[in-house]
Amino acid sequence: MDLRKSVGKQNELALRVANHVIATTPPRKPPASCFRQRQSMSSSASSLPITDILADSTASGGPTISAANGVWIDKSLSVETSFKDLIENSYKAAFNLVDFRTKADVVVEEVNEWVKNQTRGLITDLLSFAPPETDLIFANALFFHGRWDEEFNPSLTKDSDFHRLDGTKLRVPFMSAYASYKLRLKVYQGFKVLHLPYRGGGS
Repeated sequence: MDLRKSVGKQNELALRVANHVIATTPPRKPPASCFRQRQSMSSSASSLPITDILADSTASGGPTISAANGVWIDKSLSVETSFKDLIENSYKAAFNLVDFRTKADVVVEEVNEWVKNQTRGLITDLLSFAPPETDLIFANALFFHGRWDEEFNPSLTKDSDFHRLDGTKLRVPFMSAYASYKLRLKVYQGFKVLHLPYRGGGS
């Protein structure tokens, strides 16, 4: 199996899935739309707030999706006010002027703390090092929490062989489920995709 081709097919599938979701998901606030005809980046971003796209569906039993962006720019750089406004107001991103030149280790701690907070403690050490010549760090955090339509029964979990790309294998616990019309498996050359619907997540 050619690993490069396999990864390429995975990326291709991910794009097809994303296009399907966009095409079949009704807008939360008509006539808002994620895609506009050619417009400036600032007007297109402000026309559809990210809070509308990533609204918490927990109350209706659906998944919770939240995203956050952060920018850390060295204070020695000149930043136009319009750029700062775009980052903060249109993209709702954290904008930080920092000292990479003499306090890069402090900036790394600050970025890691931000990521930890935004991912609710799931990612704690995104960065281990930033060289003093760093000018800018752009970070994006995505948090997803949802429950499957049909949850797996823990009593059906069994140890089985997990096969690695290098040919070795190890024993790991595998979730199991009885046959269901909601669970679909698509087989491609080099990989498989399992369709697992979430509560309130549509198809």
